[in-house]
Amino acid sequence: MPTLLAMAGILVAGVGAQEGPPFPRIANCYGVGLKPDSTPEDLDAIARFDLLIGGVWANWGDEGSRRLIAEKIAAVRERNPHIIVLDFSSSAPYAHPGDRTFPEDGWLLQPDGSHIQGWPGTEMITLTRPAVLDWLVARSVASVREKGFDGTFIDCMGGGFDWWACNIATREPYQVDADGDGKPDDREELNRRWIEAKTELSRRVREALGADGLFMTNQAGDWGYPHMNGILLEDWLDYVLDGRMDWDHVLQTYLRWTQAPHQPTLAAIVSSSGLEPPFNPWQTMSQEERTALLDRGRGLLDRMRFGLTTTLMGDGYFAYDLHTRWRGQRWWYPEYDAPLGYPKGPAQRQPDGTWRREFDGGSVVVNPTVFDAVVRLDGGHRDVSAGKVDTQFLVPARDGRIFLPTDAAATPGSLPDPTPRLTLDGPEPVVERDGRILVRLQGLAALFDAQGRMLQITDGSRAFVEGARASIVSDDQWREFAYQDCAHRVGPDGVLEFTGRRTEGAAELAFTQRVKAEGRALEISYSWRALSDLHVHMWRQQMDFPVGVFAGGAFQTGDATGELPVERSPQPNLASGFSRIAFTAPDGRGVTVAVSGEAGLVDERHYGVQAYRLGHYPARGDLKAGQQWQATFRIEAAAPR
Repeated sequence: MPTLLAMAGILVAGVGAQEGPPFPRIANCYGVGLKPDSTPEDLDAIARFDLLIGGVWANWGDEGSRRLIAEKIAAVRERNPHIIVLDFSSSAPYAHPGDRTFPEDGWLLQPDGSHIQGWPGTEMITLTRPAVLDWLVARSVASVREKGFDGTFIDCMGGGFDWWACNIATREPYQVDADGDGKPDDREELNRRWIEAKTELSRRVREALGADGLFMTNQAGDWGYPHMNGILLEDWLDYVLDGRMDWDHVLQTYLRWTQAPHQPTLAAIVSSSGLEPPFNPWQTMSQEERTALLDRGRGLLDRMRFGLTTTLMGDGYFAYDLHTRWRGQRWWYPEYDAPLGYPKGPAQRQPDGTWRREFDGGSVVVNPTVFDAVVRLDGGHRDVSAGKVDTQFLVPARDGRIFLPTDAAATPGSLPDPTPRLTLDGPEPVVERDGRILVRLQGLAALFDAQGRMLQITDGSRAFVEGARASIVSDDQWREFAYQDCAHRVGPDGVLEFTGRRTEGAAELAFTQRVKAEGRALEISYSWRALSDLHVHMWRQQMDFPVGVFAGGAFQTGDATGELPVERSPQPNLASGFSRIAFTAPDGRGVTVAVSGEAGLVDERHYGVQAYRLGHYPARGDLKAGQQWQATFRIEAAAPR
């Protein structure tokens, strides 16, 4: 049958032109709202984007609705000939229970035969059933050949079984019986079978669409690389800002996917405000509450700039919106209109840890470090974000800037440089800005967030530690206890103290965390008290040592030594039962950690994190109100040679 684009009288040969749209390339994820009744004003706003991932809605069973949406897509493409429109064809782990085309025996069951809820309004499905894979492949094919989209997008294609999605809103306990034998399935076996299924799904979609078809997914491992045009790195930079992921790992993953074998590249990064709405804000929030939340999220410009400038280090697309639970706002920023044109070459890391890329129309700098960076440019430039014209600029920590050459006279602009400065050296041992607290040591600095999570220890050129926090989960769905009523202060003795609560439903823990700097050492002491009876599935005081720094080096625990493997170790556990461990990087730099109790070391790449994770476990199981626990870590970096 003819495609909708053919019905509308247009051609799609321009999709994936050799050079593609100029930069920045801006995407919209899931909710742009292109509909049969979209107004010319809607079309003008939508056509500003270069990539639409879903968000195109019509009654596909009605010929009139199909013709109208085809006409609207044609009108958008007339405004922006470069635009690529992908159908949100399916989500790999779940489906709508009212979909009559879904195989009756394809639902994921528990041992008692009951279903498992997925994203609100959906139920989990069994990817190991051939009929389910047939159904998923058919939806992607129909998106292109029947609905007329430029390509297909499959959501939730991360490696392994999608534990995070099971009963995500209700949080009800569940067990998985994918093989139907009436018994709970083994976790590792489920992960293996789901990766096999997602690999086969990727292969079959590519085969069905042909070599030139456009195929994108939300995440994928190496197993998906041969088959896709690219992936969406959803919220990865939010994880960086939260201290749960390494920026270098995000960048390298993203750059690799911009070189996927099927072109044009459809690699994209979507960042969010980090503000979490309820799952259904249209029913659970008032109009005033929704407006206030959106306004606040739209105004978190440093998060937008950090995501945009990171994305501009490669040839992909960038999106910024409120949150995973409410994507697709049509927010637009002056930075999106910067006339950068096309890149002159690849991005380059600078000696201060920033990254820079030159374009025909200007320069882009992203600062992933914990320190503010001074950027010097040849000739006068205008900072698109601040309006400042000069040859020297400050790029704040975890931020980025676009600079355009200009002959205009120097001007300070409308956005003053932030204070206090976040620098390695300075007169004050502790400085705070925008919810980040920097603790200065001798030639080092440690960065904390307002909840007391340590985000990094660095000497300015590399991070020795990427994240230290208490990971407390209530069940095997790995739901973290939330932070509540957090506060911090610096005492007269110079000790930084955090206080607060961790809560999960009615379960509560109070904590006090003290941070003391001594030379090149940092001591972190935790005190905990149960405020209620509670159950803890896992409680781990954890600290991550980045693979990019220590891979190929060694560790020593007492008289025992071991290698820090370059490739992922055959088994996760590297060492256990120690209270002191010394890490040595291949270049000879080292760090030693002393723990008040027994600890273990795990190659966390087995679980998707590029780190060697040090863990100490204060307690688990059923705990009583009034119980107390303490733990102390002392981290000391060796002096440079």
